[in-house]
Amino acid sequence: MASKRRRKLELKASRLIDQKMQVRRDTFNENLWRFGPPVLVLLILLGVIFFVFIYEPGNPRPEEWTLEEADTGVIYSSEDYYDGDQLTLVEFFQSECGHCQKQAPVLMEINDNYMDDTSENYSAHFNMFSIGGYALGSSTDSKSNVASFKFQYHNSQWLHLYDPTGDLMRDYKFSSYPSMALIKNNEIVYQHSGGQTYNQLSAEIDKHL
Repeated sequence: MASKRRRKLELKASRLIDQKMQVRRDTFNENLWRFGPPVLVLLILLGVIFFVFIYEPGNPRPEEWTLEEADTGVIYSSEDYYDGDQLTLVEFFQSECGHCQKQAPVLMEINDNYMDDTSENYSAHFNMFSIGGYALGSSTDSKSNVASFKFQYHNSQWLHLYDPTGDLMRDYKFSSYPSMALIKNNEIVYQHSGGQTYNQLSAEIDKHL
């Protein structure tokens, strides 16, 4: 008798527990349907506000490189110029590109004003490169083409690096000549495709120096 009574009590207790658990599940589901959609909408709105009004994406990182100077054969690496607070101007060009040839006097003036330590605009925190080795139509620049362009159009005044793969310009998301990028603290702070006047380019340089 005692054993049967105990089993009845245990069964009753188990049923009470099941009933309480069911009440809790029902309450949870009811609250979920009551408060869940408004909370979800609020989270979505907060996300939209954050990305539209608050979030500021960082500047893209430049592709790293190790390249040879076209006429001297000296090897240079981007890590020696891109890190830190110095500003580096990189031009991508093709020797037969008429726009690149027309851009040459502007770049020479930039070099004279920012790289010459006798100039009033001289900055020890500024560097510049021209990088070639790219195709225009059926013609692809060789290392000697890059070296010849340096002497013929740029008067041999700054480094002209040779990209033997022809891929670096595309890695920087450029597809036309001339294309230029300003790099500081290992970030691309400015980029442009097409010719620029001295005033346009120097304004961007001054902004980031």
